[in-house]
Amino acid sequence: MFSPSFALNMKYRVELTPRAEFDLREIASTVLAEAPVRGALWLDRLERSILSLSQMPERCPLERALSSSRREVRKLLFGTRRYRYRVYYTIAAEVVWVLHIRRSSRQRPKNP
Repeated sequence: MFSPSFALNMKYRVELTPRAEFDLREIASTVLAEAPVRGALWLDRLERSILSLSQMPERCPLERALSSSRREVRKLLFGTRRYRYRVYYTIAAEVVWVLHIRRSSRQRPKNP
C-alpha cells in the first residue's frame, strides 16, 4: 500500500483564476513603481510563496467566512506588517486554485 508520508509528497498544480492574475498584475505594477529593484525581489518571493502551495496546501488555515459547504477557502499570508498580503485559494482534486490576492490592510472580500 501507500507509505505514511505519501500524502506529504503529493504535488498539486497551482493555477491562478483570471481575478488572481489581475490582482497579481496590479500588485506588480504598484510594487515596481515604488521600488524598481527591491520590488522585483519581493515579487519573486511572493511568487515562490504562492507556488509553495503545490506542497501541503492544507497547511494554511480555512477562511471560514468565505467558505461554504461546497467550497473551502484557505488563506496564505505573505509579507510583513506594512506589506502583508492575503492569498485566498481553494483545493480541487490535484489543483490549487488561487482565487484572489489582496493587501491585508484592505477589508476582507465578500466572495473571492
